[in-house]
Amino acid sequence: MRNASAFYRSTDVCVIGSGPGGAVTAHLLARSGLRVLLLEEGDRIGPGATLDALEPGWEPALVRTGRRRTVPLGRPWSARGLGGGMGLFAGIGFRLRHVDFDARKHVADDALDPRWPLAYADLREHYDEVEGLLGVARARGADPLEPDGAGPPLPPHPYSPHGLLLATAGRRLGLRPFPTPLLINSAPYRGRPACDRCGPCNEHACPSGAKADLVSTLLDPAREEGSLVVATGGRALRVHASALDRAGAVEWLDRRAGVRRTTRTRCVVLAANAVQSSALLLRSPTRWSPSGLGNRHGVVGRGLCFKVSGYAAGTVPAPARTAHALGGPFSTVAFSDHYLDDACPSGLGGVLYEASPAERGPREGTMPLRVHYLAADQPMWRNRVRLSNQRNGLGTRKILMEYETHPLDRTRLDYLAEQATELLISAGATHIRLEASGYERGSRHLHGGCRAGDDPRTSVVDAGGRIHDQENVYVVDGGFFPYPGGVNPTLTILANASRIARRIARDLATAAI
Repeated sequence: MRNASAFYRSTDVCVIGSGPGGAVTAHLLARSGLRVLLLEEGDRIGPGATLDALEPGWEPALVRTGRRRTVPLGRPWSARGLGGGMGLFAGIGFRLRHVDFDARKHVADDALDPRWPLAYADLREHYDEVEGLLGVARARGADPLEPDGAGPPLPPHPYSPHGLLLATAGRRLGLRPFPTPLLINSAPYRGRPACDRCGPCNEHACPSGAKADLVSTLLDPAREEGSLVVATGGRALRVHASALDRAGAVEWLDRRAGVRRTTRTRCVVLAANAVQSSALLLRSPTRWSPSGLGNRHGVVGRGLCFKVSGYAAGTVPAPARTAHALGGPFSTVAFSDHYLDDACPSGLGGVLYEASPAERGPREGTMPLRVHYLAADQPMWRNRVRLSNQRNGLGTRKILMEYETHPLDRTRLDYLAEQATELLISAGATHIRLEASGYERGSRHLHGGCRAGDDPRTSVVDAGGRIHDQENVYVVDGGFFPYPGGVNPTLTILANASRIARRIARDLATAAI
């Protein structure tokens, strides 16, 4: 690997985690002329890989059972591999809505302050940029709650047979269906092919390259220029402080070489995901902050959010023509009518969208029809990432995720389940059942723990992603979110990381950090 040994000793920026936040940050900082070392604990996720095959190899978190025992059933990963969760995600690419940046009117009285220390306008140009860079397929203006922004670079995907049934059923109920915005090519784009509808997307690595790919789009070009070194199999163990307000090095395990390394750095960027970044800070005590880096007020790990969610599923008579029923995107139609809904408890609900199962084709004259319902959960002080006294094989304290669904969220979720069921009934579905998502043990939507805000007593980072009491440590993953919003977070993590990376580049160029 070119220049690797030099980068291992000393670098300008050490980015921890290669998912959407880390990949964008590493790409932009390397392109600005900085020397960047990117640590990724996993390996490349090959074409055709599946979550079912990979996840058993990822260390689980501990969660508490009803008897308060801890069991290793938590899911603290979006994914563990180069490119992070985008290697296996369904491609869904919503922008947050205006209400998500200040949901004070809709949260419980005992919730943490949900306000973001920025507004949608601060992210708009970055949403536009990452959509253009990675390619998003959507229908401009079709989503009634879509915030303003540039037009999409790609047209929307056509409705699948399942999506068409749901769209028609929704219109009968007075709903306004629209194509699910997808980071999957509907036409060839930037050297990547159009989706060939070869099979299910969710929890599968795209075999054709039609799904947005951080590795080939962002990481490989910067590596070829020599300004970025990517250390796969590199597990961050601790951030070392060099002063009261400054980190000086990152200690990490080089699994490939079987050695521990300590890399001196001018700046540390945490992008490991909301759970893992919180845990790393807690594993990095200093003499100035013995409970963890940036944790003087005990806020690190607090406000952990997963999003409440579930599925409604049934069966319908198979259409006469089902040419595309076996393949195509996981989701092609969505509904935001119940996002701001006075009938929903708190007045703030969430989205419904098609969530076709892997086995979606006709069988004995019927085919499955499935809807995902999803909403933001309350940011609560008691919901948090902690470190257990139990240790793993490396001698590192295991992660403990403490999470309890708020009563308000239970009623909101029940309301959305009723709306999803009504949609299936309108589509002519029978044998309708509700399926639990298991969100309460972690999920692919991980938020909070390093929540942003203006007050160091209730937040970990400022609006620019910098830890309040540190001059050179930043968070660019979903941990930044003080409120998770009611849509899939990937596009927002990408856009927010783009915004923060530009601040880091400016500060390093002017020696501000």
